[in-house]
Amino acid sequence: MGPVKERPAFVLATVTTLTAGFVDAIGYTHIGKLYLSFMSGNTTRFGIAVAEWDHATIVLAGAVIALFVVGAGIGALLTDVSPRFAMTRVLGAEVALFAFALVLVLASGSTFALLPVATAMGMQNSVHQVVLKADIGKSFVTGALFSLGQSLARTLRDGTRSAEWLVYAVSWLSFVAGVVLGSLVLMQVELAVALTIAMVVLAALALLALLRGA
Repeated sequence: MGPVKERPAFVLATVTTLTAGFVDAIGYTHIGKLYLSFMSGNTTRFGIAVAEWDHATIVLAGAVIALFVVGAGIGALLTDVSPRFAMTRVLGAEVALFAFALVLVLASGSTFALLPVATAMGMQNSVHQVVLKADIGKSFVTGALFSLGQSLARTLRDGTRSAEWLVYAVSWLSFVAGVVLGSLVLMQVELAVALTIAMVVLAALALLALLRGA
């Protein structure tokens, strides 16, 4: 597949990663400094909470991690049904979960209202894309940084002009941009508005995926 044909996949993967960063900023700000897509950080918080016997954090972090795993399972089931429109199904389900979270936020304002978003972020990893041999579009970036280091080292060693490392770099930067954007948005608007913005972006991605037959 050539660079031009891979462009839509690259755009989809980049924007989904940016959205994950945006959502992580929301989670960190509104759900006890936990993340909604970065489960390594939440696992560390969970372990510390167990050591300190912080019941509230144990329950909240445990719930976020568990729902992320549930989301990953649902995403796998949705994509395994058929490769045709797999991305559309997953993104559509994500939009529904964001809408559910938005209703909960407006109705209760409870910290737990954001838990459906953790499920959505678990699902999002099912719509990752392979662009120029780089596997991108996931809701976590530790793997992207590791792959960036690997591909950059191999490019320097082999003296090739592979763009794989650049794709991973853009993926990481898009996550950072999402976190920055999410933080800036939350300084200006309420949680419900920020959630709506993320939901609209995902809906637009779902429409794009539908038009591509993906």
